[in-house]
Amino acid sequence: MEQRREPRFAIQQRVPVTLLGEPDLRRSARIENVSGRGLGLLMKDAVRPGAAIQIELENEIVLGEVIYCRPEPEGYFLGVELDQVLSGLAELAARLDEFSQPTATRAQSR
Repeated sequence: MEQRREPRFAIQQRVPVTLLGEPDLRRSARIENVSGRGLGLLMKDAVRPGAAIQIELENEIVLGEVIYCRPEPEGYFLGVELDQVLSGLAELAARLDEFSQPTATRAQSR
């Protein structure tokens, strides 16, 4: 019997991930499923439970904690509990770019 609090949706999306620590380690992973509170990642390397992780999506950065890591035929399946989602990064980058331009150039672009 299914005992999850929220439904999971299957997806297959490759993403860059960063294991946050001293030093940060950048890896590749595939998102296998997602819910409102977490997601499942498939990676080649094992990651210890409790590790902080950053997942980069097209217009978002997701911060979370690895809850479990189990071996799978293709690598390791990580259960990640979501902590923070930073979205709208493309718009933020555009605004920062506007402020980095000289004042005369900013006035002309308006």
